[in-house]
Amino acid sequence: MTTTWTAAFRSAPVSAYESMTLIYPSRAFHDQTLRQIVRVHGVGDQLRVRLSNQYGKQSLTIARTSVATHDTRSSITTGTDTAVTFAGTAHVTIDAGAEAVSDPVYFGTTGQTDLVVSTYHPSDAGLATYHPFALQTGYVVAGDAVSRTHLTGAEEVEPRFYLAGVDIKAPEGGQVVAAFGDSLTDGVGTAHGSHHRYPDLLAGKLSGTAVLNLGIAGNRLLSDVFGARGIARFERDVLAAPGVTHVIVQLGLNDIGMPGMLGLPTVSADELVAGLTSITQQANRAGLTTVVATVTPFGGADGVSPGFATPEGERTRQRVNEWIRAHCDIVADLDRALRDPAAPAVLRSDYDSGDHIHPNDAGAEAMADTVARAILSSA
Repeated sequence: MTTTWTAAFRSAPVSAYESMTLIYPSRAFHDQTLRQIVRVHGVGDQLRVRLSNQYGKQSLTIARTSVATHDTRSSITTGTDTAVTFAGTAHVTIDAGAEAVSDPVYFGTTGQTDLVVSTYHPSDAGLATYHPFALQTGYVVAGDAVSRTHLTGAEEVEPRFYLAGVDIKAPEGGQVVAAFGDSLTDGVGTAHGSHHRYPDLLAGKLSGTAVLNLGIAGNRLLSDVFGARGIARFERDVLAAPGVTHVIVQLGLNDIGMPGMLGLPTVSADELVAGLTSITQQANRAGLTTVVATVTPFGGADGVSPGFATPEGERTRQRVNEWIRAHCDIVADLDRALRDPAAPAVLRSDYDSGDHIHPNDAGAEAMADTVARAILSSA
């Protein structure tokens, strides 16, 4: 059986200097071990780890890295700790703006594996390239504790730092779905540590399929506000990931809502249509099966996010959705799946996390069902 490297986990990097730092600030590490837990999709007997210093201002040195399976909290399963090397050595230095990919590591993954990646940071390299909403607790302790089974007195952290991805050596011909979007893809509104983001649930509905979560909370299609704009990061985050066969494009919500909230110029439906067209054309040229999601309701959000929901924004949302339904070959109609039938401009109350923008666990389940049907209909 022929095997190939396939993306099994991704975390879209966000600059350490974005406005999101007001919520979950980035940080530096000095003589500390960072332990992070990620869910890896796919079956294989080898993996490699990707570490990013994309937004760093100076070189990043990591003295030791290891992988293991997760036990509970900050603990790894006894006997699974496995050293990770880069170009044959434990030590790796990553230039500012660069990424490092490890050597192949013989480590088995089975469907959905909760993998622990531990890194020891001997010196301060400035604020870390990070992903603010990991929705999975990480742990920090003093000194080199990379291979320690249990971490005592660990500090808990919310963002994901430096860890950009995991690839596995898997049989050729598998399906890999890239979920590309904003906070609704990132999982904001779902229960912390529960793996109830819609891409996690989607993986369970598409047997044998790896689903990559490439959502960034606050991300916009057309503007660099939280992370690089969608049309700019699509090549890096989706097209460069090995083995991707499908992409779900879920963007536009923040382009419509954030101008009112942040006092920025409004974006027209025509501009959003042009941006979605650009992304779908890139995907089609790469041979990907492309699913475009309609923009979900946000009526009533002003109580939590003043200025987000406006009559003009609702008109723009409706125009964009009309275009998606009429012109995109495969549509995941998240608007229809999540809206209140009696008040189509707002989320169903049983799907609302409370801010009238982000779906809760039940809403994420509805999203996953809708996307799964769209993908299966395209087979």
